[in-house]
Amino acid sequence: MTSNLTPDEWAWQVAGRDEPAWQLSWLPTQLTREQAWAGMELQEILSHPDSASDHDAQTRADQLGITVRQALQLLHQRMLDRRHS
Repeated sequence: MTSNLTPDEWAWQVAGRDEPAWQLSWLPTQLTREQAWAGMELQEILSHPDSASDHDAQTRADQLGITVRQALQLLHQRMLDRRHS
């Protein structure tokens, strides 16, 4: 899964698993496809906070079992890592 809005982050299906499992580029947790989709939506929401509601972001973060603040910290760290690599 990729995004036209935020091409630096993505989700992929983990191969070799009995059950479908997904991974986000910015969250080191195995997820369902629905959670991966929510994670992609969350990072899009957080990349354009002026057009998003806090409720939308919180709903997606809840689906991932994290807070919006944790998501922001993880995405910010990914941005810093890319900048320094």
